[in-house]
Amino acid sequence: MHGWRCQREQASDGVDAGSTMAGAGAVLREFEPCADEAAMNDTLVLSAGHQLRDQAGALADAVVVCEFARYPRLRARYGAAGRAKARRDAGYHFAYLADAVDAGSPALFNDYIGWVKVLLAQRNVRSEDLDHHLACMADVLREQMPPPVADPAIAMIDGARAALPTLPSTSASFIDPGERLAPLAREYVHTLLGGYRKAAGRLVFDAAERGESVRDLYLQVFQPALREVGLLWQMKKISVAQEHFCSAATQVVMSQLLPRAITDTRGGHRVVVVCISGDLHEVGARMVGDFFEMAGWDAYYCGASTPHDAVVQALAERAADVLAVSATMGCHLHGVKELIERVRADPRCARVRVMVGGPPFTVDPALCRAVGADGTASDAEAAVALAGHWLAQSAPAP
Repeated sequence: MHGWRCQREQASDGVDAGSTMAGAGAVLREFEPCADEAAMNDTLVLSAGHQLRDQAGALADAVVVCEFARYPRLRARYGAAGRAKARRDAGYHFAYLADAVDAGSPALFNDYIGWVKVLLAQRNVRSEDLDHHLACMADVLREQMPPPVADPAIAMIDGARAALPTLPSTSASFIDPGERLAPLAREYVHTLLGGYRKAAGRLVFDAAERGESVRDLYLQVFQPALREVGLLWQMKKISVAQEHFCSAATQVVMSQLLPRAITDTRGGHRVVVVCISGDLHEVGARMVGDFFEMAGWDAYYCGASTPHDAVVQALAERAADVLAVSATMGCHLHGVKELIERVRADPRCARVRVMVGGPPFTVDPALCRAVGADGTASDAEAAVALAGHWLAQSAPAP
């Protein structure tokens, strides 16, 4: 998973700019409490991000006027349709920029621009044109927004422009040929894209009958396969409907496979796993819950977009030791911070440790401090390891 998300997608079809799908290895990080919780508590930065988001439409209009006036060749190359797409893309760019400014994280915006570069390259849009677009964004901000709003945003744009030449124009396959189960992962993707859910499931079940562990099937088949599907969607080689089908079908297969790996032996530890309110991307979080179950935990997986009050109630009712929160995009970070504040404020949750995961935290692990979590893990295996580390720390000395 990239964080706890197998692939990222935009909310609507036909989007020309979106979010990264770069992978990450199993990494766990634990943080000491940060006194001021850094950028997420900086009210000036938060105000800048909110103002950017509020003015995104007008700013996008101004960017297109600037861009097509400064570079007349764009009109001949891309025509009226290109101008409309440039306006739409500028709106997305400002939305992601606002999220990065809110979080005080240049890495989030750089990561997004890297995704955009790959996407536009597939449409024969040159990276120089993206650079010109970013330059116009900076100029418009300088002209139309007050310095407390414009300055942090322009600094992030300048950083992204500086990094742009070094960012790749293509994305490699997420199915690593060096992995033992790579052939099965490729066949699984091919079968799903053909619309054959039962046949895809049979491939996995047959492998389990041959002795492949459920853990390896999750890590070497489901995880890279869904990343690969996300990459194909990014490249516009498959539709959103196909991507959704592959995700839904995989969840069905996971639910049928998991009982093979669960025993009656329980360790007496409890975890609640949730996707933050507003986040509908749940496969990665479900894998986290499943890995906890395989490790002998009682996992209470709440699914997509779980309201804050329901999470706190579940923690109290389950007497949970750990809360695992998944967030897919930068716009979800405020919700994560608010949820953690609710948990910390409830005396029934006084002993709960909180871990976070998802693409924003993989791109910039320091965001864990900003939202007030105790630690972050890049995938399901690392999440279980981190929770085990916490338990070992809290165990009484012999």
